[in-house]
Amino acid sequence: MVTATGCGLGYSGAWRRFAALLVTLAATLTAGCAVLAPPQSTGETAKKQQWMPVAGSQTRELRVFHGSPVLRKSLFWDGNGEDETAGIKGRQLWHLSNHIALGAGLGAVAFFQSGRDAFAGEFETVGRVYLHRAENLGVFTELTGGWMQSTHPVPTGGTEWNMSFSFTGGVEVPLENQLGMVAGLTYHHISNALGRQHDRNPSQNEAQFWLGLSWRL
Repeated sequence: MVTATGCGLGYSGAWRRFAALLVTLAATLTAGCAVLAPPQSTGETAKKQQWMPVAGSQTRELRVFHGSPVLRKSLFWDGNGEDETAGIKGRQLWHLSNHIALGAGLGAVAFFQSGRDAFAGEFETVGRVYLHRAENLGVFTELTGGWMQSTHPVPTGGTEWNMSFSFTGGVEVPLENQLGMVAGLTYHHISNALGRQHDRNPSQNEAQFWLGLSWRL
């Protein structure tokens, strides 16, 4: 996805920045466990299964991700952009039932481009469906739609504004009574919808690998 001439500048730089984001997440995890850990209890409320969100719950998530371009050509959404990405996202979810949640989120994204990096803010609406729930594991899928505004054209050669779409497969693992870990893989698409033949519409498909924390309010 990254050319040989840009490999040293873009690809290695992307992994250095992604490593820095993972360090930030580890620090957040340590602080989160200290702040959010429940009081000592010998009752049922101390059990891990009490962490899993239920109807009426609200949860917040913080995740870091690294994205690599995929699917250069596809039936519906061409992806001729070639920018590696990394970033951080925060979300608020309202659980309508034990299996369905709706929410919204904000993200900060870095696009690693040859010669100059670009940075973007992204707003997303979120729909989540739990496919499996157990005492120590939740499996879910998500669908999102949103808007992205950047400091420079993204992907390279595009525009400073784009619409976004994604779908996700993820897992949720309780750590404490109100704290859990989430991880997954997301297919993420951005496009300015100017049309396949427009010279300023190099849309991008990417696979985002992500890891994060989730806590119930």
